[in-house]
Amino acid sequence: MPDQTNLRRFDLNLLVIFQAILSQGSVAGAAEAVGLSPSAVSHALARLRVMFNDELFRRSPNGLEPTERALEVGLEIGEGLHHISTAIDMQQRFDPSKSDRVFTMQIADYVSGMVLAPLAQRLERDAPGISVNVIPFGTGADATRKLSDVQIMFAPEASLSAAIRTRRLLDDRFLVVMRQGHPAAREELTVERYAGLRHARISPAAIGTTLIDDALARRGLQRRQVLTVPSWFDLPQIIETTDLVAVVPSEWLKADSRLAALVARELPMSEVGFSVDLRWDARSDRDPGQKWFRDAICKIFADVIQSER
Repeated sequence: MPDQTNLRRFDLNLLVIFQAILSQGSVAGAAEAVGLSPSAVSHALARLRVMFNDELFRRSPNGLEPTERALEVGLEIGEGLHHISTAIDMQQRFDPSKSDRVFTMQIADYVSGMVLAPLAQRLERDAPGISVNVIPFGTGADATRKLSDVQIMFAPEASLSAAIRTRRLLDDRFLVVMRQGHPAAREELTVERYAGLRHARISPAAIGTTLIDDALARRGLQRRQVLTVPSWFDLPQIIETTDLVAVVPSEWLKADSRLAALVARELPMSEVGFSVDLRWDARSDRDPGQKWFRDAICKIFADVIQSER
């Protein structure tokens, strides 16, 4: 058993504050998260710096950036606090109507149109004290966030470690969208014609771009990518006002009313599709609160899919 002598001399509440600073990236954000004043958090940070003999966090234009030492100990501290929190929560029946927990969800932007409004309605009705922080993919903060902080993840299929649990939410396909009156809208969209069009595409980190390019490459084709944008939400106005075409998930086409004015055609490569999964840290399996949150997300997707049948 590890020596617990140092633990008796250590204020374990400081670890909670450390984790809050690491997660929030600022003293003010950490203070709000743990219910203390900013000055109290600053004082705690000064004590942590002495105890770890390290600066831990440095000021930057993006807030407080963790040092290598902070990231190293943050892994262990986060895991330890998670185990303690789970052990306590498992002894208590989770009541969403009385809970004030904060859940963090990382989500692909096109999926947000399907889930965020129903989720807000569910919280308003059944869990008014619960808060949800939504983080997009591709933000600079992703590298410093741990899976235990980003508890719900939406992403296409990929190889995962045994430490990550998944639940399938949605199988989707891609559609080609173009403006009304586009010359290609009057013809059958063959794969050769598709490749010969001028394309707007999402940045490489987004869903589906490499799948489509790989499928074209297998046929000896390459599309002309005229414009690359960082988000699905940038596309509708671009497509509606130019002769560019784009590929969008079919579920997003149903969820975003801005796309209603566009012409949609099936992508002429039927094998290209993707899945949306719910992902979480395996250590959260038995956490009653997180299980409630996961079930709420799954129910929303099931309702959306059922309503479209």
